[in-house]
Amino acid sequence: MSGVMELYRIFFMVAECGNISLAAEKLYISQPAVSKSVKKLEETSGVVLFSRNSRGVQLTSEGKLFYEHIKKAMAEIARGEDLLKKLLQYDKGKISVGVSTTLFKHFLVPKLKSFISKYPHLEINVVNRTTFESLTLMDEGKIDLCMISKPLELAHYNFLEQAEIQDIFVASKGYLASLGNGETLNRGKFIFMEKGNITREYVERSLAANHIAVNPEIVFGNMDFLIEFAKIGMGIAAVIKDFVIQELAEGSLVELTNLPTIPKRSVGIAYHKHLPLSLAASVFLEHIIHDGRSWGRLDLRTDDRDRSGSD
Repeated sequence: MSGVMELYRIFFMVAECGNISLAAEKLYISQPAVSKSVKKLEETSGVVLFSRNSRGVQLTSEGKLFYEHIKKAMAEIARGEDLLKKLLQYDKGKISVGVSTTLFKHFLVPKLKSFISKYPHLEINVVNRTTFESLTLMDEGKIDLCMISKPLELAHYNFLEQAEIQDIFVASKGYLASLGNGETLNRGKFIFMEKGNITREYVERSLAANHIAVNPEIVFGNMDFLIEFAKIGMGIAAVIKDFVIQELAEGSLVELTNLPTIPKRSVGIAYHKHLPLSLAASVFLEHIIHDGRSWGRLDLRTDDRDRSGSD
């Protein structure tokens, strides 16, 4: 096939120049080589493509019809080659990233700002999903990368840790006083994230490791709701500590110390072990890795916190 493409390329240049010598000069090959190639193409196709005139050669009627198709093909090839050059220079390309609402605001946005500044022509598509949903999309090849909490199963993924978060149990002082000493598990009403959320699964697994099973009476898909319900004395909420720093400091919430400590977990970037990354996704990954070297933990304490859609 490559030999045929070379014949087409030479035919196109001869047709453009109307002269075999000039075509040979532009192609950086000898004149006899050009003549030989034209002859070979005519023999292969069974059609005379050129006729000679006083100034060189001209297309026959059949040659003109063939030229119109080759011209379009060569233009497409040129556009393809130009696209490859742009991809290599990071002037073009698409990246699709799956991320939860929380990690998008507090983790991805700061990195996107510096990335876009450096690579303004790369297109980034952000898909707002939970960790489990993002992993499914990545398995299906619909997204390139995920910004997630560390998956419980890593067999199919590479995971690059960027920071740590801590899950804790909190409640209002009034609610804890109403329970009485040592009655947290027996009388407490628990507020968890809804099922299908990695935060919920991680908390439940950590409790199970301590032989504790909790059946939450209130569940939400939004961590803001957990925190607000805990503040008004509706129960004990399992939340990410960084999201309630202000409430703990002012005393509207209290961290429970009589329940097992939940181990810290990692957040970072994941990509599939068996699906190749595009050039654009690869340079984005490198940027994230480089940016993450100076990060010890997520900076989640902001004045206008959006704690919805946890991972």
